Amino acid sequence: MRRVIGFVGWPCAGKDEAAEYLQKVHGAQRFGHSDFIRKLAAQSGNWSPTTDQLSALFEERAANEGYGWIARQVQEAVVELWTREPRRLVVGSGVRNLAEVEVYNDLHGFQLVKLEADFNVRLARARRRQRMGEQGLTGQRFREIEQLAGNANIPDLMALDGPVIVNNQPNKLTFNRALDRIVMSKE
Repeated sequence: MRRVIGFVGWPCAGKDEAAEYLQKVHGAQRFGHSDFIRKLAAQSGNWSPTTDQLSALFEERAANEGYGWIARQVQEAVVELWTREPRRLVVGSGVRNLAEVEVYNDLHGFQLVKLEADFNVRLARARRRQRMGEQGLTGQRFREIEQLAGNANIPDLMALDGPVIVNNQPNKLTFNRALDRIVMSKE
């Protein structure tokens, strides 16, 4: 059965972590939305973009191609993948707007999964990872990042029907079991 699972959530809720787990344990093909934007940054010579810069790159591209531009690229790759591996599980991490959901809904077996985590848990993860191009990340700065244009549609997506996984525990066993249940629920 063909499946596409898309993860949505606020920064550091665990979207990439969930996708990487499904890739490792369930053999999923992973497509990280932020990877597409980081690739654009690298093509312009910026190898360590800040979150602000990534958001600006996304918005610039969306102004020309529409907000579903990343999802359309993923969709093309998935269609091609399924010609070779028709039963391969596909995971998209970082779904950020309704236009992307509309594109993914055209793929058979799409399911949006919402990841939630408390603000302080996410802030601690962001500080630990330092993936956001930010040194000495403060709570105020993290709230500003949440308000960037690229995150504006998260509340709308979180309100859509679909499963919710809470990712607050330091022990990943509960989180991973919830992910396993999502995968098994449609097989």
